Amino acid sequence: MVAGSLKRMPVAAMDINAEDNTEHVLCRLDDIPDGGAKGLLRERNDDRVFVVRRRGEVFAYLNTCPHNWRPLEYRQDQFLSPQGSHIICYAHGARFRIEDGFCFLGPCSGQRLIGIPVRVENGSVITTRTLPRSPRMR
Repeated sequence: MVAGSLKRMPVAAMDINAEDNTEHVLCRLDDIPDGGAKGLLRERNDDRVFVVRRRGEVFAYLNTCPHNWRPLEYRQDQFLSPQGSHIICYAHGARFRIEDGFCFLGPCSGQRLIGIPVRVENGSVITTRTLPRSPRMR
């Protein structure tokens, strides 16, 4: 699919459970501060996914900890350690590598966050409409 034909939909209106591999703009790259993170696809009180921007790369994950399948952040967009060096679950302190979601410290050591395939094209973060589901949502 060429970039010019991508559908730009309001994130809240995106049907995240559709069995459709159509590509969609998740957000603009400029919406994510370099060295920061942003929650997206708000459902009730929580963001369904989050993206991290680090040194020109973007990583995306479901907002759910493999320890107990609850959201990671304690307040909106607070997914990173104070130094921004890793992802942290504020419920119980698990630490995850940004580049692959691997838990290196905490009750879920050795497990991983559920990754979401994304790419950056023409200043947009693009994903498919079909997102992986966390075990708590099955």
